[in-house]
Amino acid sequence: MRKIDRVMREILHQYHERGRRFFNQRELAETCGLSLGTVNPLVSKFELMGMVERRPLGFRLVDPRRMLLYWAATREISGDVAYTTFSADPLPRVEERLSSLGLLTAHAGYRRLFGSVPVDYSSVFVYAPPEEVRRVYGPRRKKPNLFVLTPDEHLMRLGREGAVPPVQLYVDLWQLGSLAGRLLEELERKLGEAPVRAVEEVARRREEAGPP
Repeated sequence: MRKIDRVMREILHQYHERGRRFFNQRELAETCGLSLGTVNPLVSKFELMGMVERRPLGFRLVDPRRMLLYWAATREISGDVAYTTFSADPLPRVEERLSSLGLLTAHAGYRRLFGSVPVDYSSVFVYAPPEEVRRVYGPRRKKPNLFVLTPDEHLMRLGREGAVPPVQLYVDLWQLGSLAGRLLEELERKLGEAPVRAVEEVARRREEAGPP
């Protein structure tokens, strides 16, 4: 996965999970496992596109939706496919098995995160070491219904409950085009609510803590 994907993933994950808008380039580089020399030009690019504003000690995310859509449009999910095969097992069984090897995404990831999926689907996408999945499912086969994507350490740290974080799920679904359909709309609604809930939670904790 591209280095710019890691940076946008971290920024948007922090925003949607915690309501965070201010970031420091050095901290961002360390979290993403990248050099400061890699992160600084990316931040400059985001600034030129109107996504962030530079500040004395870092930068502020001003247009998270633009960044999310830019990431979704430029993400190249096909380039991360490392192994494909076919399994005749019921999809829930395949997903349960794969969630122990990596992180589910697309429709299977949605079901893993939210408990159910409002549309039918016939393929499973997972970020996992391809050699481990190959040991379970054997050699490649035609007309695959199982797609293994190359993971990176940053993504694996952000995963939860055997699935990718919601922002990664969104861009992966967006890349599937018409196959995502209604599911993408449902996830966009959930992402829109997430920053509000995060800010409300911070406010609640401060209120419970009382005056400093």
